[in-house]
Amino acid sequence: MDGLRRNQLGWQPTAPEAAGESPQASERRLIVRAQKGDHEAFRALVERHQRRVFSVVAHLLRRPADVEDIAQQVFLKAYLALPRFDFRAAFSTWLYRIAVNECYDQMRRQRAQKAAGDSEVTLGDPGELERLAEPEPRGSGIARRAEARQLVEALLERLAPDDRTLVTLRELEGFSIEEIAKMTKLKANTVKVRLFRARRRLVEIHRRFFARRPGGK
Repeated sequence: MDGLRRNQLGWQPTAPEAAGESPQASERRLIVRAQKGDHEAFRALVERHQRRVFSVVAHLLRRPADVEDIAQQVFLKAYLALPRFDFRAAFSTWLYRIAVNECYDQMRRQRAQKAAGDSEVTLGDPGELERLAEPEPRGSGIARRAEARQLVEALLERLAPDDRTLVTLRELEGFSIEEIAKMTKLKANTVKVRLFRARRRLVEIHRRFFARRPGGK
């Protein structure tokens, strides 16, 4: 599709904003043009939002091989659905909702594959976790931070897809409760309750696996 064509430097440059035009007005103008079939206007919208879309997808899926394909699918679906966009929600909220739903679908497919016999993502053996808990030697901070991030990602992998999505959007992407509610079509109080339960579940998983260490409590 022309509106999603890439060059070696990434997406094509965006169209400049009109002098004195606010970002909101500029985006609305681009949306209206894109709804009329202007591929350059859609390309400009992609340029504005691609970094955050790729970040959301990468944090939710955490599989580099999937990120590019899923992000492309998000923009393709946005392009096809754009004529029905009615401005009742912010364009960014609408777009990120598409991204979240696409990631939900991909996570469900991954879970179905695991249930069919594929190898599961695990937290590793107790020795691995024990090494992470040892005092940090001098000069090894960067390596251990990388290991800690791998541990966090492995813990998140053990959550149900819906809970993982909420925790990722809140803790890693920094979206507000209200923004998450709009993206997931949940009530704000429901998001808060499910986040609380998901965080508690993460703590339980963490304690359970560290309890397997010799002398663990």
